[in-house]
Formats: sequence, structure tokens, C-alpha cells
Amino acid sequence: MDPAFTLQPSGTLFPDQAGLADPAAWYASRPWTKNYPSFVPQDLAVDPQEMVLDLILASCDRYADRVAFEIDGHKLTYRQWREASDVLARFFVHAWDLQVGDRVLFMMTNGTAFPIALLGAWMAGLGVMAVYAAATSTELEGPIAAIAPKAIVALDSLIPTYRAARGAEALRELVVPDPCALATDVSSLQPAVTLEAALAKGATLAPVRRRFRSSDLALMAYTGGTTGVSKAVRITHANMRAGIEMLRFGLPGMATIGTPENALVVSVHPFAHSAGMSVQLLQFASKGATQLCFPKPFDTEAIVAAWKTRAINCIFAGPAFFNKLMATPGFAELDFSALNAAFVGGMPLRPDIRERWEAMTGKPLLQGYGLTETSAPIAGEFGHERHVGSVGFPFPSVQITIRDPDAPDLAAVEPGTMGEVWVRGPFLMSGYHERPDETARAITADGWFRTGDLGRMNAHGALYLLGRIKDMILVDGANVYPAALEAIIGAHPGIADVCAVGMPDEQDGERVRLFVVRRDPALDEASVAAWCATHLSHFKQPKRIEFIDALPRSAVDKTLRRELSERPLT
Repeated sequence: MDPAFTLQPSGTLFPDQAGLADPAAWYASRPWTKNYPSFVPQDLAVDPQEMVLDLILASCDRYADRVAFEIDGHKLTYRQWREASDVLARFFVHAWDLQVGDRVLFMMTNGTAFPIALLGAWMAGLGVMAVYAAATSTELEGPIAAIAPKAIVALDSLIPTYRAARGAEALRELVVPDPCALATDVSSLQPAVTLEAALAKGATLAPVRRRFRSSDLALMAYTGGTTGVSKAVRITHANMRAGIEMLRFGLPGMATIGTPENALVVSVHPFAHSAGMSVQLLQFASKGATQLCFPKPFDTEAIVAAWKTRAINCIFAGPAFFNKLMATPGFAELDFSALNAAFVGGMPLRPDIRERWEAMTGKPLLQGYGLTETSAPIAGEFGHERHVGSVGFPFPSVQITIRDPDAPDLAAVEPGTMGEVWVRGPFLMSGYHERPDETARAITADGWFRTGDLGRMNAHGALYLLGRIKDMILVDGANVYPAALEAIIGAHPGIADVCAVGMPDEQDGERVRLFVVRRDPALDEASVAAWCATHLSHFKQPKRIEFIDALPRSAVDKTLRRELSERPLT
């Protein structure tokens, strides 16, 4: 273990209560900044007019000859990244006549096409919403309806999936090769444009000279937010820039990433995920890292094989991935001397996974905390000390307060007391797209975002997460929203009523537990499972399906989810 890494007690006791009499003032003083390591500033010196696009373009110039992304032997340098993105931006603007603020849907795995399309869209002034490549046509209909995209950039193998979604018929289509597909039927491409053809066409068109502001849209993400109502988060270029700057200064080991001998990162967390986008794609790119991608992102055997011949400096993934990686033959025998740090995100880290990783590699596995609405993780472990059970300290420029969600005035609670986590800072979303009602519920008049998460802080300012107020189910870092599942599963003609709750799972943290009220007396588990397999991504499919006579409901006809989730497993 790194000798500079020390354990600290959990900090639940407060022997010195001086200065803690006014909880609101205590949180406002940001006591955690006193515990920052020397390499972390208390605040970010970021011009609110600066954009994440400027940061990445500067990185492309600074590290022009360095490899930015590599997949299956194909390498893309930072210079090539910028040049290809510039040409693609010309295609978006002149060939497709897309306007500043228009939205584009992404449906790709990690590889060289994703960053080219992302930077090209931003250079054209477009907003990007990325969805998982595993999404079904049914699941695509929500994002399409919510943001009204003008175009989609997707793997060519996914053409049948997205074309089957309601509303997709109006989309312009740009398709990129699927690295896992042996071949794609050329006749199925029409009228889609291949990335190769788009780049060839764009090279003949005039350069793009668009003007847009840091307050303009950069990213969108489809989420249930704090209320469980599906909607689209709006992240501006300024929000994204602030979030990336927090990570650049807050993550340990980043000081050496800018050197060629310390710049190889394993990139397996999906770029389509908010953390995969911010922590992995953008933050590492801003430091000139080489991101090693894989045709099958979670192919741990391929990763171990690559690690045997390459000096890996950093890796970011979800807890379940680290669990699987450690169980892969040959991993324990690898050389970990070049590894600066490993980061876990997307869901809480199980202590046993951390302990086994650190015993096996001799390097810390560090976790953090963030939300889709914050554009990037907002708290994390710096690697200099650990407060057992916490997710670390809030990052630079982050304001956090813990409030009593049941108090009439939503007052701040005393340090060490559980409450709802509220956050504020330049990284916070501009709001939910065309949902002022939901935005008002989530963000207070003075700019505080109500996360819906329960937490507390110890006397040092280390943050502990204790659960969620919302009913979201977290499957290996992916958000699964019960209301969305119930809408899809409830469409089965044999189902009268349905409720989805989370259940503990050793591998994925949580999985879906489904309670079904039959309409058709002959309905069985196999029929429900087959419906789910057709209409839901693999990680959203229920692990357990239980039939009951009626769902428990409150006096105002609300399903009592907690009562169902607390029923013993038989």
C-alpha cells in the first residue's frame, strides 16, 4: 500500500462542539477544505465564459502527436482527433444544415468514433445526448420524445433497433462501424450516411465559424432525477468545464498524467454514462492521456492480456467490473508498479472489493460521488487519507449542506446527523429540458440542488452516503427507474398491475425485483421474463418475478414500495 495513504476513524463523534452551534454556518465555512492535500486548491480559477470545448481543443494542440484513443490496434492521435472532428462539424453544418442548439442522439460503445462525433458536434454548436448502446427501441422512445433530436450517431449494427423506435423516422442517420460486428448488410444502411462518407464530404466543405456561448447546451442526459419522473438534464459548456476542472485538480495521480511515460488509461466505463463522459473521456483527454479502449468493453481477459505488455497508469470503472477483473486468470500476476491510481464510480463501493484490490495490487481503489445533474463527480477520496465508510471530501468550489427534509424550513442539520444532501456550484445543470416544474422542485431559488440522497458529514467534512430518498434502483452504476420499467412491463396484455423495487445483489449491487398482479390467470414467470427480454436492456431485466393478488397502496392510491422491498426473499 502507498505509505502516504493512511486510515482515519469514521468521525461520528464531535468532542469539540465549539463553532458547531450554527449548522448552516458550519457547512458554509466548508471545513473540508482544511483537510485538502497540498495539490488541491480550495477554489477553481475558471472563467465562467470558458467552455469545455476550448479545454479539449487546447489539449489537442498541446498533445498533437500523442495517441488519444486506441482500440484493437487502431490509434487516433490528438491531431487526428481535432482534424476529423473539424471535418465532421462541416458536414453537420453544411450538409445537414444543423443549427446551434440542435440536439443529436449518440448510441455507441467506447472507441475512436465517439470522441470524434462528440467534438464535431460541439464545434458545430450542437447538444449531445448519449444513451447506452444496449438500449432497446422501446427505451429510445422516451429520449427521442423528450429532446426532439435532429440526428442520431449510432453503431451500424444498431440500425434495426433505433429505426424501430417511435419518432426515429424523422432522424438523420450517421452510422459508425461496430468493432464487434463481423459485417453489416450494406443494403440496410440506406438512407444512413457512414462516418467515412461524412468525413469525405465534410473535407470538401467550408470551415465552420460558428459563434456560441458558454451558457449554450453541451450535453443532455435522460434521468429520473430526484422525483423519478423521466426528463432530460441540460448541461452547458460552462457547467461541463467547471466539472472537468474539479476533476483535473481533485483526482490524485493526475499531476503525472501529462507526461508520456505516465499517460496510459484503461477506458472501460461507458462514455455514454455521465461519469464515463466526465471522469474518463474528457478529464483524461484534458491531461493528454492515451485511452485504451476495447471492442468488448468489459472483456476482462482482453484487458489482462493488454496489461501484460503495457504499463497501465490508471483505470476507472464500476465496482462490479473490478470484482470481475480480479477474478480473471492472470490478473494477480500482473505488474502494477506503473499504476498511479484506480477509481471507482457509478455506485457505492463494497468494502470487500476495495480490500481485495488493495491487497492484490498494493495501490488504493478510490471512490467518489456525483449525479447526472452535477455534470461530474463532486466529492471523492484524494488518496492521502481515508475516512472509513465515506466517499471522501467535496471537491474544490463545491458547496454542500445537509438539510432536514422533514422540517418545515428544511433547516441544516448538525454535523454527524443524517439529512438530505444539497449541493451548489458552477458545475450544476442549468435545469431540466422544457420541464420548469421539475427544475423548480429540484433547485431552490438560491441555487441549491436537492439531490434526494441521504447523507451526513463528520467533523472533518468527509461525506457519508446513507441511502436514497428516491426509489431509483442502481444496477452496477446504471440508473434504473421503477416508473419507466412499470410503464413498459405493464403494457403486457396479461398484467393488471406491476411494481419494481431494488433488491441486494452481490455482483451488481442491486437488481430489479418485480411484483406482478395477473390479468390473465395463465400468466407465468417465463412469459413475463420473455416480455422483459424483448423490451428492456439486459441490466434492467428483473432478477426475481413474484406474483401477488394486489399491490399494497396508501390512502391516496400510491404504491407502498417500501413495504414490498422489505418483504423477505423466499
